[in-house]
Amino acid sequence: MSADRRNAAPTTVGEDPVYPDSYYEHLAEIMGQEAADWARLPRAERERELTRHHMLYNTPDDLSLWPAELDGGVDRP
Repeated sequence: MSADRRNAAPTTVGEDPVYPDSYYEHLAEIMGQEAADWARLPRAERERELTRHHMLYNTPDDLSLWPAELDGGVDRP
């Protein structure tokens, strides 16, 4: 694979960077088509989808130091 394909510089449309198709093809090769399709979505749409998942599943923070059953699911500073 050529270096220019991996290091393609994005252009900007509004707030979202737009990468050349070769960038998304490379993502599909190394991460799969689903990840490449996700990367093509505008940032606002990705954030809407993530918010919807958080609201639907309402799970405790996966980055919590303790499992929810041990500390009540509340992160403390």
